[in-house]
Amino acid sequence: MSAEEKFDVIVVGGGPAGLSAGYFLAKKGFEVVVLERGEDIGTKNMFGGRIYSHVFDKYYPGWRDEAPVERWVRRERFTILCKEGSISLQYIPGQDVGEYDSFTAFLSKFLKWMAVVAESEGALVLPGVKVDKILLEDGYASGVLAGGDRLTADYIVVAEGINTLLVEELGLKGRPRPESLGVGVKEVFKLGRDAISRRFGIGDGEGVAEFLIGYPINKYGAGGFVYTMDEYVSIGAVMKIGNVYKSENNVMDLAEDLRSHPYIKSLVEGGTIVEYSAHMVGEGWGSILERPYGDGLLVVGDAAGTLVNTGFTVRGVDYAVESSRLAADVIEESHGAGDRSSAFLSRYKNYLDSSVIGRSLRRFRKVPEVLSLDRLHTTYIDLICDVLSGVYTVGEETPSLKESIDRGRRGRVSIFRMILDLFTLWRSL
Repeated sequence: MSAEEKFDVIVVGGGPAGLSAGYFLAKKGFEVVVLERGEDIGTKNMFGGRIYSHVFDKYYPGWRDEAPVERWVRRERFTILCKEGSISLQYIPGQDVGEYDSFTAFLSKFLKWMAVVAESEGALVLPGVKVDKILLEDGYASGVLAGGDRLTADYIVVAEGINTLLVEELGLKGRPRPESLGVGVKEVFKLGRDAISRRFGIGDGEGVAEFLIGYPINKYGAGGFVYTMDEYVSIGAVMKIGNVYKSENNVMDLAEDLRSHPYIKSLVEGGTIVEYSAHMVGEGWGSILERPYGDGLLVVGDAAGTLVNTGFTVRGVDYAVESSRLAADVIEESHGAGDRSSAFLSRYKNYLDSSVIGRSLRRFRKVPEVLSLDRLHTTYIDLICDVLSGVYTVGEETPSLKESIDRGRRGRVSIFRMILDLFTLWRSL
């Protein structure tokens, strides 16, 4: 880059939101540059491994034949980890899931593909460029300062992810609340295609997405996940930032404790750890920014608060892409009207609120209330494990389900408290 260059739009951040913003804007004929601080696209992103496909079916023609998909998710599992054993519930969707399916992917590879697609539409994608400051002129965002370079533009799109330093500096957001942030740890094991298919009971190209709660990650207040790739298995957990300070255990112990559980050990036995990562992640329990816009500026993706945690699924990449599409539409409308003011660009917030993103955030706004209950991670885990152990451990006599429940809850939780918690669960989900 020269000391100063002019674009129609500068996008800050080369994650899913930033690259899709570059793609949508370039398709509309804007001269757009995407700046990514990582030395390579995808190097600054931590990701469990699952992406929902509907937005790519809508906006990326031919993507199923081109994108680096690892496996198509054909098994949904929910597993409670007991102290020794485990309890799993599995859902197998119908064969013709079509646009409602999802897949596993390594985000670094998938983002490189997204970058290629954005560039094929005319966007310029530049990794290794850290934006230090958003420049203002008469109150309007007019460019960025990146190292010794000054780039100017009519519009700035901020897609900096969960680390919203630029958005905070602009006064559009305060410091994140601890309950909206987590620490994610992940390990990737190489097992081989045949071993994965055999252990998970899946065919070629089929994948498993599994949600975990219970021992030993409950002492961190964490939830875990398992995703199958083509030849790899991704295993990890996410704990709240607040629990990092309350826990007597080191965050790095979280992955090791999870890996040591008999159930997880049986899945990865004989595998080789090829990757370990830890990073701050969004919990998806926030809300859309009150003002994801400014004069000449829009905020998209995680930085705008579009991550949604439903309690069973986390909608991240797909909603980031959707927010960028809405932002591109608003910029096109703004450019046509010749009005870059925040008053005009505020329609972006209206679009977000009325979109599937806003509806989902409102629908699942009470989920944190349930998932934050200590009893969910301790008392009820013990109760469920003890009840099923009693039912399926057969001696001379087999206890009834009622007897097993009464014995399991004795000294732990009252019937009244269980009813109240079930009501809270029902209300939130």
